[in-house]
Amino acid sequence: LISVPEAKLREQMYAEDDNTGCYIIDATAESGKLGRLVNHSRNGNLVTKTVPLNNRPHLVLIAKEDIDAGVEVTYDYGDRSKEALQYYPWLAL
Repeated sequence: LISVPEAKLREQMYAEDDNTGCYIIDATAESGKLGRLVNHSRNGNLVTKTVPLNNRPHLVLIAKEDIDAGVEVTYDYGDRSKEALQYYPWLAL
């Protein structure tokens, strides 16, 4: 997770670029954090839980049920605000 000031800075930078949106999880850079590769679905097969570790919050993805090999893993990003749906209508799907 990134800090709130860093998130606000990135949101401002992304807002100035017509080719980029605003992201909570920034998957633009390669990293060992595989959560960046998990897509949105209102009917996702994962749920999220925040777990503190060494006094820092970590987002944990937990399978709702057994997931077969080759099945895409997804979770509900959760943002249904009017503004978010205006720019990202796929959040309603």
